[in-house]
Amino acid sequence: MSNFHKSILAESTCILLDIDGVILDQNFDNLFWGEWLPAAVASKKDISLETAKEDIYKTSKQLYGTLPWYELKFWEDKYDVDLISLAEQNKSYVKFIEGAEAALKFMSSLNKKIFFLTNCDSRLLKVKSSQVSLLNYADDWISSVDLGVIKEDQKFWTIAFNQLNVLASESIFFDDNISIVNSAIDYGIKYSVHITEPTNNDSVIYESKSEYQIRKLVDLIRAD
Repeated sequence: MSNFHKSILAESTCILLDIDGVILDQNFDNLFWGEWLPAAVASKKDISLETAKEDIYKTSKQLYGTLPWYELKFWEDKYDVDLISLAEQNKSYVKFIEGAEAALKFMSSLNKKIFFLTNCDSRLLKVKSSQVSLLNYADDWISSVDLGVIKEDQKFWTIAFNQLNVLASESIFFDDNISIVNSAIDYGIKYSVHITEPTNNDSVIYESKSEYQIRKLVDLIRAD
């Protein structure tokens, strides 16, 4: 294929990347929220796993796209569970997406600023980074939970760009969430790239109508 994204990458002075589903295999998060949390809640409340899943799904559906959906404290308070302990017990599932680390090494060789922008709670990100050394590839990183505003909200971008002291018009951004890709475009990041395959096991594959899209970061360094 013609790798036009590589030329866009060369033109940009700053590289912005989401983490889960772009750099790290999203399968960890899918299991964390879909299996391990329900199991912990079922055990804690002495209810069936199915009942726990139904309750968590109902809450998740109500909160999707809002800050509490991403905040560990909300879920810990609601269900009286220790999510950091749960993450530590299962952190062996934290893995790079195939080829993501090679892509990060390539990006690092371009002598550009690299920043990670994530909705992942920084407490959970620290567990992940203790298993996989991804933060070494970033000049800095920002968690929307720390800012108190998520990437779907235009306020996030104003705060983030002011904090990082970079320009949206000179940046390229990668995310697997199309709503966030569109939010970045609305803010002024023209080259916002949709990642359509956020897992290693192909359990999630997005159909995308985004102008800029790739399956995985590794496509940036594959031959044309």
